[in-house]
Amino acid sequence: PPAYRPFSIQFDDEQAIVEIVDTIRPLRLAGVIPNACVISHALYDAPVVARRADYWTEPGAISDEAVRRIMKDHGLGAWNVYAALYGTEEQVDLHWKMVTRAFGKMRKARIQTAEDRKGDPIFAYRAALMRGDMDLREFNLYNWRGGGGSMWFAPVSQARGSETLKQMALTKRILAKHGLDYTGEFIVGMREMHHIVDVLFDKTDPEMTKAAYACFDELLTTFSAEGYGTYRVNTAFMDKVADTYGPVQRRVHRMLKRALDPNGILAPGKSGIRLEEGKDT
Repeated sequence: PPAYRPFSIQFDDEQAIVEIVDTIRPLRLAGVIPNACVISHALYDAPVVARRADYWTEPGAISDEAVRRIMKDHGLGAWNVYAALYGTEEQVDLHWKMVTRAFGKMRKARIQTAEDRKGDPIFAYRAALMRGDMDLREFNLYNWRGGGGSMWFAPVSQARGSETLKQMALTKRILAKHGLDYTGEFIVGMREMHHIVDVLFDKTDPEMTKAAYACFDELLTTFSAEGYGTYRVNTAFMDKVADTYGPVQRRVHRMLKRALDPNGILAPGKSGIRLEEGKDT
């Protein structure tokens, strides 16, 4: 498009996530903000510019006090909204007024332009992604602890602020129980919302790896019991996730698999779909 305007909005209060989502939703539905808005937690952004060991070396999950120091040292909010406007200059100017008016009603919202965050590597990679450029800086997530262990947990819900605190509290409690950090973000679509959590661990540490697998299993069990569907799951847990959607869906998937790949050549068993299981009627 002729004009592109990336921006960020920061909030220091974790509880603000409710109002953030409820402010974004009408802007998304109206097409004012056309791209999926990312609401990134401080610990999701921090690995671009920091390492966990610089702030926390004790056993267990990182402390809230350490997170606040990271926010102060690197100019982060507890929540950091990333979005962009696209179109003609006239369209972008009009939509920018609508965005700033909507978020200007929120107390302590820091609305920032690309000029405000010039030279900031965190904003730079987000702006690049929203422009359609390839960027590897997000992979610094795997240097946060070191060891490269990662399992993506991603429940989906309605795009409502009321969903956020419940999900965040459940996730944080389970992660902390297993000594792991909350590294998450919410992505707001038109009417749906994705809660993306990267369960990061050191895969060279057998005890931490065991804890991470137990943590992921508990996350799936707990969220499924609450009625959330999950996706982008790893191969170790794909059968468990497939089970949460019930036998009818698995049967339909097998029927499609048999029609499109009758010899089971493509990714056999992926997503819990196995041709040899049962008869489809």
